[in-house]
Amino acid sequence: MKKPCILFSLLLSGLCAFAKPNFVVVLVDDHAFEAISAYGTYLKDFAKTPAIDRLREEGMRFDEFTCANSICSPSRASILTGQYSHKNGVTGLNGKINEDSPQYPVELLKAGYQTWLVGKWHLNSVPKGYARHMVVKGQGKYFNPTFNGSEGTWKREGYSTDVYTDVAMDWLKKRDPDKPFLLCLQFKAPHHDYGHAARYDELLADVTAPEPPSLYEDLRAGNSNLKKEFLRRTKFHMLHSGGNPNQQSEGDAYYFRHLKDGPPNQMRKHDPKSDKDRIRVAYQHMIHKYVRCVKGNDDNLKRVLDYLDREKLTRDTVVIYTSDQGYWLGQHGFYDKRLILETSIRMPFLIRYPRLIKPGSVNSDLCINVDLAPTLLELAGVKAPAAMQGRSLLPLLKGKTPADWRKSQFYSYWGAPNHYGIRTERYTYLKLAGHPPELFDRQLDPTQSLNVAGEADNKPILERLEKELTRQIREVDISDSELPASTRDEKKRRKPKRKE
Repeated sequence: MKKPCILFSLLLSGLCAFAKPNFVVVLVDDHAFEAISAYGTYLKDFAKTPAIDRLREEGMRFDEFTCANSICSPSRASILTGQYSHKNGVTGLNGKINEDSPQYPVELLKAGYQTWLVGKWHLNSVPKGYARHMVVKGQGKYFNPTFNGSEGTWKREGYSTDVYTDVAMDWLKKRDPDKPFLLCLQFKAPHHDYGHAARYDELLADVTAPEPPSLYEDLRAGNSNLKKEFLRRTKFHMLHSGGNPNQQSEGDAYYFRHLKDGPPNQMRKHDPKSDKDRIRVAYQHMIHKYVRCVKGNDDNLKRVLDYLDREKLTRDTVVIYTSDQGYWLGQHGFYDKRLILETSIRMPFLIRYPRLIKPGSVNSDLCINVDLAPTLLELAGVKAPAAMQGRSLLPLLKGKTPADWRKSQFYSYWGAPNHYGIRTERYTYLKLAGHPPELFDRQLDPTQSLNVAGEADNKPILERLEKELTRQIREVDISDSELPASTRDEKKRRKPKRKE
């Protein structure tokens, strides 16, 4: 009498094994986790994101998720390939993915998925693995975007985040209901210069935003060469002081670029002769525009979630909201990203899959953007290509951390300033071209204001971290010549071209 029951159970388990979830991957640009209220940071009451928060309430929030190279194109390549930059060939902006690198949409397409991509692409490669793709050139424009792709050329009127979502929703409505789907919806927002729809012009206009504790950090008086080099060699500071004279005269600092004609959007009066006051008002101007831009992301995510609810697809659809990297929101006086330090390297990552993930879960394991591709493939029942270097997050989604889970996160950045290193649960250890190693103890110094590598008591810690860095270098299979430790290539790039 038990045989029919056993046979039925086997048949049922077989059917379940072939039931493939749908995927909606919302990949946005430069969205700092601090500006998502679900993360409970100092901005939680200022940057409210109820739709994104819903993914945390109904799924899992990752708190220690980082990118392996904090710049747009390389991070996007790592997400697609499950490989570090030195393996997939994209170490800087507008790079091209190596032809032999795996890409998870290719594997899903072969497995019978309907695959669609719309929005920002920012790679010098033709999208692979998408049955349909319509992308914008480079960064794209915030208004009236022009798309190119498998469907030809489209010119659409409106705010880009709204328009990208319009296209995505149209594809969802026309889908084959008998096949699983992958939708990659990729917003430009909230990338600089934080363009937002007119409907948000007055959002929080009379509300003063909380400031990050390190907003007024005196970088020149500090002992971090990494931060000093970033200040000296780039334009990404609220108020460029004492740095590159060409940048200063060109007005590349945030204050000069955006406030030289007076602060718009009803921002506060200030003393233009006071550096601190200029930083304060530049920050307020930036964060207001930034949060208005984020609001557009949240409202359009809501449109997608509401559609899944109406079509009764919620239970069978994995929804992810993440960014290609973190973003400085005034920490150390910076904006932008690029460095191994917190906010720049940490990505928001929220995922919902009701069939698997316990609602309201929080994960604090060390995860990296190379983990996304193998995770999606395992959820779909597809074997990840051996060339993928990331590790599936599936056990973490089930609430179980494998005993051999990584103890550090490897990072490398080939731009200015060249550096690489590791991030552990407590420490950030880095090597910067032309300077001694640096160490930040995030437990004692959460704002990373002080480089403590020179303290005698930390010598054993440095030795231990150096061994872990060496181990990571072997594990990710990067050679000494591939590490971004030399300024030789940068000098070549900066060498003036001969006039013909």
